[in-house]
Amino acid sequence: MGWVMQDPRSPNLAKTAAELAGVPSSSPGTTFHENCASGGAAIHSLARRILLGEVSLGIAGGVESMSNVARYLYAGRLKGQLYGDLTLVDGLFGALTDAYVGTGELMGLLSERLVERYGVSRAEQDEIAHASHHNALAAWEGGHFDGYVVPVTVQQRRGEPTVVGRDEGPRPITMEELQAARPYFKRDGGTITALNASSLNDGAAVVLLGSEARAAELGLTPIAELDRWHTIGVDREYMGEGAFKVIPPLLERAGIGFGEVDLFEVNEAFAAVLGSAFHHLPELDPGRTNRWGSGISLGHPVGCTGARQVVDMVHQLRRRGGAVGVTTRCVGGGIGSGEVIRATR
Repeated sequence: MGWVMQDPRSPNLAKTAAELAGVPSSSPGTTFHENCASGGAAIHSLARRILLGEVSLGIAGGVESMSNVARYLYAGRLKGQLYGDLTLVDGLFGALTDAYVGTGELMGLLSERLVERYGVSRAEQDEIAHASHHNALAAWEGGHFDGYVVPVTVQQRRGEPTVVGRDEGPRPITMEELQAARPYFKRDGGTITALNASSLNDGAAVVLLGSEARAAELGLTPIAELDRWHTIGVDREYMGEGAFKVIPPLLERAGIGFGEVDLFEVNEAFAAVLGSAFHHLPELDPGRTNRWGSGISLGHPVGCTGARQVVDMVHQLRRRGGAVGVTTRCVGGGIGSGEVIRATR
């Protein structure tokens, strides 16, 4: 399992989650931290273990509960501070900041660098955000997410539990709302707002991955094949580039071109990332990209996103009649991560 904002009260969540799900205690579990690529990294690692013959069947995915990230008290344990105030540090704010760029820059500020480098307008970003919400709503209303999104029961302080049965993010947002939003990260001359960026979310996703031989032995019919995966590094100051600069080498590894891909999902950590992708890769067809939404509408629970993208791509290829899908994401610290998925018939 991938998990970014890890809690010391739940060390190695993968092992614990497996046992809570009924997996025998004899099975191992590993928790990965690769920032926004964590869920994808878990899938990649399991695939390697299967190829190496270490295991023949396993579960891989990602999880994040951004609403539960702790605030930390870093000072005091060794400094012997007897008097004075102690400051709590927001773990969520810290996880969304690159401390090694300048004096520390939020991911939104780093994405404003993309806006300048690739000439992405505010209007383009708002249009991407508008399409994300309405594509996700259409996918929900069209039943594309039915049958594989698992309802979660959330206990309330008072009253009956609440059942969350669908993503809370997508809404019928208007262009007027998007245009009226003020820049959030760069108040003077900025273009990224709270509405054309992903929100703070909780979420989890997993896949069952196995070898062909093991699936046949168990009488399981595979619904997709993990064809290729790839990870690259980019300058951390332009971390958003990873989401699209990983695409050409990923396709090269798979031996295919842009025209052979039916569906792309380039994660919308910010609309600026997808806008930059369209500027940098003219071969990337907007008509085949993020057709059921992405981070802006579906949310970006960071450790979960890579796995959520793979799960969605598997099902959307089947329901939309596609054969090949590509999922990618940018990663804080300067990484690009992605997969090529093939639907099986």
